[in-house]
Amino acid sequence: MISDRSRRLVLCAVIFCDMLAFSLVIPSLPGVVQDFGGAGLALGLVFSGYSLAQFIAAPLLGRLSDRIGRRQLLLLALPGSVLSLGLSALATSLAVLLAARVLAGFCGGSISVAMAMLADSSDAKSRTRIMGMGGASVGLAFTIGPALGALFAGWGFAALCLIGAAIAAATLAAAFFLLPTQSPAAAKAGGAGQPMGGSFLRLLAITGLSMLMFVGMEATLGLFVEERFAWGADRLGWLLALAGLSYVLVQMSLVWRLADKFGEWPVSAGAALLMAGALVLVPFAGPATLIAGIVLIGASQGFLTTLTTSLASRMASAGAVGQHVGANQAVSALGRVLGPALAGLLYDAGPLLAYGAMGLFGLAAAALALRNGAENEGRLALRNR
Repeated sequence: MISDRSRRLVLCAVIFCDMLAFSLVIPSLPGVVQDFGGAGLALGLVFSGYSLAQFIAAPLLGRLSDRIGRRQLLLLALPGSVLSLGLSALATSLAVLLAARVLAGFCGGSISVAMAMLADSSDAKSRTRIMGMGGASVGLAFTIGPALGALFAGWGFAALCLIGAAIAAATLAAAFFLLPTQSPAAAKAGGAGQPMGGSFLRLLAITGLSMLMFVGMEATLGLFVEERFAWGADRLGWLLALAGLSYVLVQMSLVWRLADKFGEWPVSAGAALLMAGALVLVPFAGPATLIAGIVLIGASQGFLTTLTTSLASRMASAGAVGQHVGANQAVSALGRVLGPALAGLLYDAGPLLAYGAMGLFGLAAAALALRNGAENEGRLALRNR
């Protein structure tokens, strides 16, 4: 039986490698879609198909993991990553490529299972720090994977897919041999779904709003920097890399320290306000100010991703952790589906409207976090009487 610490390290490695295998092919997707005769709509479907499938799968897999155990379900989902990348390598049409991406999204819902396993291996005091490790694993994979995919794009799309499939297969083998046969959750799962109250629904709204803001920035930033500064794809890539790096760094070192000191809800509200302020200032920013703003936006999203995942697991009973973490992951995926389209529509009316609306989303998220924090303080006061 391996220790909780070893289990957490294995889980973080599984999360990182699974997302690395997936993200490796992202830079080559636009060219492949064009080769198959597709244009902007087709490319949008190929990208959003993954998130939409994850939106459907994450709560189902999370709730099912409460019933049959996390490890079993994770080992059922990971082979799908291998299959989806192999299918992508063999794709000869847009339909096949889209089917492979949808399959990858369904299997990508297993991230909620892995995150629930991390929650199982932690106590209340260490929960935020440990969930930050899982979030950092995802962020690091999405920082390194596309960079490697761009560096080795000359090898061809099929070759990158096969490399990704090999990484996914190695991840499956590691999970099979290194994760314990019986996960702690399997013994605790009660099998019945837990009703989701108003506090949890507000938490889901915070998750969705923060993702709408972040991906809205990602989707429109290229247009903004080209129009304002005549910056091309290379500088855009560096800006997004800075956002990704700040996202990872706060999850690895800062978020749990501030949460321990000030509380998770106040820090969530502060992060939402910080992101809102940075977004509102984007249309007025010069080059240096823009770079600082993008770093702040990435860091704020790192805080919010970790805290909402941690809070989702803490707000669940012992037998419904997977259900709650899966629901939170699903809303995040829905934000990734809707965010680019909504931000793009608003941007067509002007950067001020687009970034101003995203700032309002941040204010709403902060208000919801403060409401939940006040409600939680009220419960504690009543309990202490």
